[in-house]
Parts: sequence; structure tokens; C-alpha cells
Amino acid sequence: MKRVFAFSMIAVAVLCGITGCGEQTADESVDMSVRMLSTATSADAGQMLADARAAVVGISVDYPDSYSIGSGFAISGDGLILTNNHVVEGGGVITLYYADKTTGSAKLLWTDAGLDVAVLQADRQIPYLDTNTTEVSIGEPVYALGTPLTLEFKHTITHGIVSALNRTLESQSFSGQTSFMQSLIQHDAAINPGNSGGPLINAAGQVVGINTLKATEGEGLGFAVPIEIGKIAVEKLAQNPNFTSAYLGVFGFDSDIALAYGETLSSNGVYVVSTDSPASDAGISKGDLIVRVAGREIVNLLDLKKAVLSSDHGEAVLVEYIRNGETRQALVTLK
Repeated sequence: MKRVFAFSMIAVAVLCGITGCGEQTADESVDMSVRMLSTATSADAGQMLADARAAVVGISVDYPDSYSIGSGFAISGDGLILTNNHVVEGGGVITLYYADKTTGSAKLLWTDAGLDVAVLQADRQIPYLDTNTTEVSIGEPVYALGTPLTLEFKHTITHGIVSALNRTLESQSFSGQTSFMQSLIQHDAAINPGNSGGPLINAAGQVVGINTLKATEGEGLGFAVPIEIGKIAVEKLAQNPNFTSAYLGVFGFDSDIALAYGETLSSNGVYVVSTDSPASDAGISKGDLIVRVAGREIVNLLDLKKAVLSSDHGEAVLVEYIRNGETRQALVTLK
């Protein structure tokens, strides 16, 4: 397994004076009217790709002595922007760079480091992309939109195919913290530091993933978080503007992670390595195999994360697990 790093973790932060990111006069040739963009609203695939850029933003984040560069895209008509957690984590002022060459500001609404997804509120409404699909097939054409390297290259489009599905990769932050990302979409569309948070769209103009990782060794090895993660977060925010991720208190691995370390886990589910409250308070312990949470089947670690993400603080969820071949249940009150 190759070590991969989140884009902002390998990107060199740049100053606006270098990238030319000052505010400019609006380009009136770019249609920024609020609407969903897809092949259904464009004359052909080429026009769809040109139109889709209006829903994509360049992002710069202010740090004490520099700026970092990333990407994002509108997911709804009310100015909600999806990006990666690592694009905005620990930063200050967030500036957005729109397709009509104007700039704006954004507020961080929600973020989850483990999922590497964040939701921003833009200061204006812009066109948004179609997210009404979770279907992805190996070999299908995909397009990556974003801001590779510097803001001079914002709204760049590259083309490739889906190379593989359900990839499990290990990533490492500047601080040395290691985590696993699962069920990633592997593709070979050219992406570079700064593409983080940008959309991966199919030939119909529908978002299938959020570009997040690139292999540091080798070419044509890009990875995207499935769009369904971002959609869950947006749905929860619509229900509760103050929504934050709930906490189960389980640390573990599934069969994919086990294989990455040369181990074998024959059963679907998440093998518990250690627990914290509230899981430990409910009797779940090391060695248990979690197979269902809140009525959702748990095949891998991503399923567990989605089940918890779909739940709320203080909610009591039924966790089904196997211990010594015996199926048990525990009612866990999420923190």
C-alpha cells in the first residue's frame, strides 16, 4: 500500500501577491444565475463542462504567515459549498474565488476530520452541481474541476476514467497523525495540490466524489470521497444549523484495513480495537465485531462512520455486535 497525503499537506502555501488573487471586475460573460447544472441544462457535454465551472470555487485560507489554496463546489441553491476538512482546518479568514472573477467570503458551518469533509456557507448564491447519483462504474469517464497549484489555474478541468472503487488508503497529517480513508473512488484525471475539495463529476455532470487525495509516488493515482458523505452532512445541517458530528467511541478496523496490514478478517463489520465512552459505558469492548448500528448494516468502517454521521448527539442507537460467536445488542447514547 502506498502512503498518500492530503493535497494541502503537500502543497506549498502561497501569498496572494504571487498568485494574483486580488478582487477583479465581474466577467459578465459567465452566467452565475442560480440553477442546477448538468447535461440536462446544457446543449452538449462540452457546454456542460464549461457551465459547471460556475458552480466551482477556488478557496484560499488565511494562516498567520501564509495562505493555503484549495477548491470547493456549490451543492445547493442557497450557497452551501462542499470542500475537504484539510483545506480549511485550523485556518482563519476563508476567501472564495468565483468563476466570474469576483471574490467573496465564506463561513465554516461544519467539518469532520475523519471523513475529510467540510461545509461552507458562501456569501452569495451561485449555480450548483447535480448530486443526485451514487452510481459509479469502473471505466466510466470522469472530470476533475478545481484549482491546481495556484489561483492562476482556478477552474481547471481535467479528464480521466474511474480506475477502481472501494479503495482504502492511509493518510498522514503534518502533525504525524495517521488515519484511514475508505470506499474511495480511484481515478486518473490529473489532479495536483490545490484540487482538494473540488468535484469529480461524470459525463452527465453529476458529482460522484470530492477530490481529496493524491498518491505521492506514481502518476494518475487520484482519489475522491464518495459524494454521499457530503450529502448526509448537508441534509443534517438543513435539519439543524448547529449540527455537529456525534461520537460513538469506537476505534477499530474492517477487512480492507486488515488486508492492508497483512491480516485477515473474514467477516464483514468493524473489529473493535479499543473503546471510549459512550461505547464502553454500554458494554462494547475490544474484540467485538460491530455488524449493525441504528438499523444500518455495517460492512466496513465507512458504513460505521455514515451511521454515526446520520445520528445526533444524545440519541440512543442500537448497536448489534458479535462476541465469541454470539450476537449481542447494546443501546449506546451518542455524545
